[in-house]
Formats: sequence, C-alpha cells, structure tokens
Amino acid sequence: MAPPALAPTGSEPMTKNLGNAKPSAPAKEISASLFSRAAPALFPLVVAALGYLVGRHYFGL
Repeated sequence: MAPPALAPTGSEPMTKNLGNAKPSAPAKEISASLFSRAAPALFPLVVAALGYLVGRHYFGL
C-alpha cells in the first residue's frame, strides 16, 4: 500500500482564499515628518558622539 500524499497534487492550491483579508496599504499616503527623514542620516553621528562620551568617561580619552 502506498503512503498517503502529504502535498497537494498539481491542480489543488496550497492555500484557500477566504476573501476576508484587510488591505495592508493605507487609504491615503502618509507624509514623512522631517525627523523621520533625517534620522537615518543622524544615527551614525549620534553613535559616534555616544562612543566618544563613553570612551572619555571610562578611558580618559
């Protein structure tokens, strides 16, 4: 006797569309604030400043 097939055979879909999913995109575009646009550019500077302060405090640099 052959073992039962675990995966669907070619014509059956892997998942079933229930038709009740909410759309993931917002209804209107959300404008980015100035801070959210500048944060990625300022992050390395903040990390360098904190590293400098920690180094100065603990190692007397």
